[in-house]
Amino acid sequence: MRHALQVAATLTLAMLLGPASAVAQSVSLVGCIGTQALLVIDGNAPRAMRPGQERAGVRVISVGDGSAVVEVGERTRELRLGANPVALGTPPGAPTVLTAQPDGQFVVDARINGHPVRMMVDTGATLVALDRTQAQALGLSLQGASPTSVRTANGVVAALRLNLQSVRVGTVEKRDVQAVVQDAPLPIALLGMSFLRGVDLRHQGDRLVMQSRP
Repeated sequence: MRHALQVAATLTLAMLLGPASAVAQSVSLVGCIGTQALLVIDGNAPRAMRPGQERAGVRVISVGDGSAVVEVGERTRELRLGANPVALGTPPGAPTVLTAQPDGQFVVDARINGHPVRMMVDTGATLVALDRTQAQALGLSLQGASPTSVRTANGVVAALRLNLQSVRVGTVEKRDVQAVVQDAPLPIALLGMSFLRGVDLRHQGDRLVMQSRP
């Protein structure tokens, strides 16, 4: 029955970022519910995704009866329930494509020092910005961080300035990225210019194409 949950096998997407930063991304098609594909991305909880939705660089193109077509790094692959794992490689320097939210903002599943964090692209922010709760969830040590202040919509707030070992969005990774951890709460972490500087950004309709510069 098409609308019944069907358990499936795994598609492993090996995103090769080069010898120094090879990262494996795994995606499992564990079911189809109507027009939605039930995907497990990087071992997280199953997520029902409709065509056009994107998470962690995986965009659903279409969902069929026991199958789904996904796009990763501008490559497409058909997934089938019960099929053997399929490897999909992303060449070094391949672009990462983000899709705008209904409000026009670009929200991404990034990694800071290897830990997952949800972030919003903000070209108006000088630095990557987190609040203390987000920093704690990422296991960041604030010892040795420099006191500073940042200007927000609600005024100037106290913050600490530090360097992050690495920040990665899809295939784009930068190391030794300056950031601030502010005392005032942030609804979502901000991916500011300390990461975006040196990254090629191209708008294509409701998409933002992000690619490391040579």
